[in-house]
Amino acid sequence: MRPSKKHGNHVGDLISRNCLDRLSSLPDDILGHMLSFLPTRSAVSTSILSTRWRYLFSLTTCLSFDDAPCSGKPGTNGRVKATRIFKKFVNKLLKLHKISPIQKFSLVCQNTYDASVLNRWFSFALQKGVQELHYQLCIQTDCPPDSDGFFMSETLVSLKMIGRWYYAIKIPISAWLPKLKILHLDRVVLLDFDSLERLFSSCALLEELTLKTCECDYDGHVIHRTRMLKVLTIELCSFPLGKFEIDAPNLTYLTYSLNIGVNIVPSWKHSYSFVRAELTFGGSTYDDLDNNRQSVKYDRELLKAAASKATKLCFKMDSVQFILTLDDDDQMPDFPSLSTLHIGNFSYEAWKYVTSLVDKAPQLETVIFETGFHCCYCSDHYFSDDNCGYCDSPSPSDIPLNPFSWQAQLIEVHNCCGHKVSLLLTEHLLRNASVLRRLVVYTNKDLDLEVEQKISEDLLMLPEASRNCKLEMKLKPSLY
Repeated sequence: MRPSKKHGNHVGDLISRNCLDRLSSLPDDILGHMLSFLPTRSAVSTSILSTRWRYLFSLTTCLSFDDAPCSGKPGTNGRVKATRIFKKFVNKLLKLHKISPIQKFSLVCQNTYDASVLNRWFSFALQKGVQELHYQLCIQTDCPPDSDGFFMSETLVSLKMIGRWYYAIKIPISAWLPKLKILHLDRVVLLDFDSLERLFSSCALLEELTLKTCECDYDGHVIHRTRMLKVLTIELCSFPLGKFEIDAPNLTYLTYSLNIGVNIVPSWKHSYSFVRAELTFGGSTYDDLDNNRQSVKYDRELLKAAASKATKLCFKMDSVQFILTLDDDDQMPDFPSLSTLHIGNFSYEAWKYVTSLVDKAPQLETVIFETGFHCCYCSDHYFSDDNCGYCDSPSPSDIPLNPFSWQAQLIEVHNCCGHKVSLLLTEHLLRNASVLRRLVVYTNKDLDLEVEQKISEDLLMLPEASRNCKLEMKLKPSLY
């Protein structure tokens, strides 16, 4: 039975009376705080809701600008027009903005802008007493924005400077960041070691430091001693002519990914609060590391210091034989927390050092051979007869892979190209597997379909020692 029309109208009237706009009745400061959680462009779009919401976006405490939605193709009129529209949008919003201080100012730009424009935007944020200043820009190296103001702020708590291209900065003599706790520099070239020293002496309360792809090619020696630093990330930096030493006894988390011999020395010999370390040792930055033993010594000391808390280790290229080659009076340190080990391309002579490390890692669960099992000295083609002779000299039983099979539950072999060395070593792993649950083999994505099928057939014919082991074959992921 259908409800009467009169009854339907009564229900509709009741709903309309109960559906009041309670959100708009909130105070302005609360609504402004709510809009601060939205991207600035979305917050501005609420102005079309009603006259009540028309200028509420000007009360936000977080401003985030990204020109990606209005970026055209490079070198086109559309790109120029999009840049002009974005500048007009930012300038108008900053002119209407009313709240001070602001909590965060974020700027991400795909296009390049004049230094005068960027300086005006950054000056606005600094004058508003911004606490978090983050930017990611395509900066023109011949006219970068004036960065002096960034390093003379009494309100900044977090500063993140990311360039899409390298650009140089020089820390002013009057640098002073009394409240800064988070510093993130990416693709930054420091003009001298004095700038590096002034930078760290200006922020005594720094708790989190990230240096990515930063460079300094000048001579110098800087020692940064701090009891406040707890989180340290250093990736792909290079200070080949100088030495940068970080003494942080209260360091808690470390992520370190560098080529060996870059003269960056994180040190926490007296730390009692260390929790986790992830270390990656890349290839050499020198042609002859035998003449740069001091640089290698720094990396070796770092490994020993972080061994007790290291959860992830990655050795790439020729770093293994230099880092793990111990002196006669040295012993391989214990790695009680190590769960993941990445192994890159290195000579067979380095196997004994790696397996000695694995013997010291009782919690090891995952082993990844990033460059697979193949001989560096001869052809990688399937069943090639053009062998160098070197890959015939060691038999699989001569290569100590047993520790990997005994402990690891997951083993990944990347870049499998069908070379007989690869198949023999994979077979050796399977024959000795006891707790291994998964063996994943990634083939080289450049292989012919016929060769890939042949490799798959050969892998499936390999014997398995562990009944629970699952052999999988996949295409090489884009990550490697």
